[in-house]
Amino acid sequence: MRNIVVADLNQIDFQTSFQRPKIIDSVNDLTEKEGTFLINKSNMNEGLKKEGNLFIPSTLLEQTYEGVQVYFELEQYPFFQKAKEMITDPKGVLRFRRKVRNEKSNGLPASDLFVLTSILGEPEDVQLKGTKQEVKPYHLIITVNFGSGTMAHLEYTFSDEDERIEFDWSGIQNIIEFDSKEMNPIDPKGYRRLPLLYSTDSILSAAHKADQNLIKRLIKYCGLLNGGVK
Repeated sequence: MRNIVVADLNQIDFQTSFQRPKIIDSVNDLTEKEGTFLINKSNMNEGLKKEGNLFIPSTLLEQTYEGVQVYFELEQYPFFQKAKEMITDPKGVLRFRRKVRNEKSNGLPASDLFVLTSILGEPEDVQLKGTKQEVKPYHLIITVNFGSGTMAHLEYTFSDEDERIEFDWSGIQNIIEFDSKEMNPIDPKGYRRLPLLYSTDSILSAAHKADQNLIKRLIKYCGLLNGGVK
């Protein structure tokens, strides 16, 4: 069986992956019937669905892609996987700050909210404040009340600068702090390995099937963050 993974190749950690995916540019490069193939998201097209088990990032999901495997970027990061294990009682306050490239502004906050609901529950109220999107950098502040003593303050800055995530959780039983800027190890060869990378192994194991329930939830969160759903 072919596994075809659509991703931003700059964010794939090839060093820690047990999988040895073959990088391809188009469907024409799929000459083998077995294995894992990696294609840049800029080359994404609907025809890939016919060629194997397709894995796509949530920001590229459309209703016509029902049945494919969907992965959420935030859910792939090792720091978030560890935080999810540690937050056993969701009562607390989350402060989440993310600086991302301009081209990621479409759909990313809704995808992050989808992931955060897996540990904090469904939001009861969402409030937004933002600057004009046509003025760069663009800032977005989201306040989410999950009820039962749980709140989240999410800040996004879309610019041309390097990506960064800060994650602060203050709960009843624990406090979790993470800043990707402070975790940039350099390997012995002098190459910098960024903490905001993820492997194809993680994508294959943590992806979700794009059924109607998932698609409707994403549409709901997009509506909440665009003021379309109350």
